[in-house]
Amino acid sequence: MITDGATHQLLERCQAIAGAALPEEVRRRARHCLLDHLTCSLVGAQLDYVQPSFTATAPLSGQPETTTADGRRRSAFTTAYLNGESANALDYDDTLLGHPGAPIIAAALAVGERAGATLDDLITAIVVGYETHWLLARAASPSRARAGKVRGDGVFDAIAASFAAAAVTDASAQRLGRVMGVAGAQSCVPYVAKWYERPVPSVKNNAGWNAAAAVLAVDLADSGAVGLPDVLDGPAGFWLMAGSDRWRWDDTLAETVEPAILRTGFKRFPACWHTQQYLAVLASLLRHIPEGRAIRHIQVAGPQDLQKFAEKRITGPADVAFSIPTLSALLASGVEPGPAWVHPDTLASTTSLTQRVMVSHTQQRSVTITLDDEQSLRANVPEADFAYPHPFGLTEREVRDKFDRLVSPLLGADPAWALRESVIDADGSQKLSEITAAMRR
Repeated sequence: MITDGATHQLLERCQAIAGAALPEEVRRRARHCLLDHLTCSLVGAQLDYVQPSFTATAPLSGQPETTTADGRRRSAFTTAYLNGESANALDYDDTLLGHPGAPIIAAALAVGERAGATLDDLITAIVVGYETHWLLARAASPSRARAGKVRGDGVFDAIAASFAAAAVTDASAQRLGRVMGVAGAQSCVPYVAKWYERPVPSVKNNAGWNAAAAVLAVDLADSGAVGLPDVLDGPAGFWLMAGSDRWRWDDTLAETVEPAILRTGFKRFPACWHTQQYLAVLASLLRHIPEGRAIRHIQVAGPQDLQKFAEKRITGPADVAFSIPTLSALLASGVEPGPAWVHPDTLASTTSLTQRVMVSHTQQRSVTITLDDEQSLRANVPEADFAYPHPFGLTEREVRDKFDRLVSPLLGADPAWALRESVIDADGSQKLSEITAAMRR
């Protein structure tokens, strides 16, 4: 085994995180990542286009040992799959060079609940998983030319989720190494070129499979299965499987001073992160429209990459998160961000305004609203940092508000409050089964 390569260094780093006392700021952020994940998975499980997954996996339910977002009990493998997919279904889940929370938390929570782990165990596992995801996705980030053909972030989801699923019970370097080797063989390939075609599939990031693959990797490794040795190292390192044209491991280690989970951004809108800042600026301009004035049209301007999001045709519900004309129309129509944004009746009611949203190609990012009296409201759009999205997303208080707004109608006010309390404020020694009990209905 290589003892000075990236595989060895990653194992040592994750073992050190798991064995250390985490700073309170890190623990608090991990709790909010968990809460936001639960928000998105509980809401996502109610969507019509996610229901086929819950139906199709019924024969795979197995031993009822863990809790899925629809309130039922299923095997850890099935639970991880369903909760991972439903968390990403609205594209409302957290972001950091991809969507780390959906696969990482779904896998770690399922394995942790099955094993009788505590909230503290899960928090540590989440931090390990996010650190792994960031380091691998950042180090294998492709050049700009290559990035237009390959979207390799999600290739690391299974490895990162498997580290989290292992760390929730045992984060020894030896065990993590076995799990990593198996997880490498379970990972999905990137498909960026097809990802931008319509319709967008409900499993667009395959977060469900990556979460389930992590559970499978842990169980296989613990049963003695042999995987790929030193999977990150050498000229055929895992970055090649990710479709990248470069591997910048040493540079990534040098720049990663604070725990990666502190970089995570929480979404304000159920939309791709590429459009979040445009929508935030639009929301700000909408508040300045004089009373009695109507919108004539909306102009969204930005670099060439924005054209991928200019499509007005919605051929499937998952398309909504990637259509800035539709997203802008929904926001301007006052539709509350959440499940209503993919409801057919809501989309039909905003069709007229959608047709009046134009997307143009300019170097300057901006949003302009023209009113019926020809008055214009215009603002520039700051460029979000995809490697450090936290400052551009929700605050932790807003994450809690998002949970209250979306989950209370599903579970009821009291169970929702109990679930939020158990995640954010309860003692870390609480069993995960006590937390997920609030989801059962």
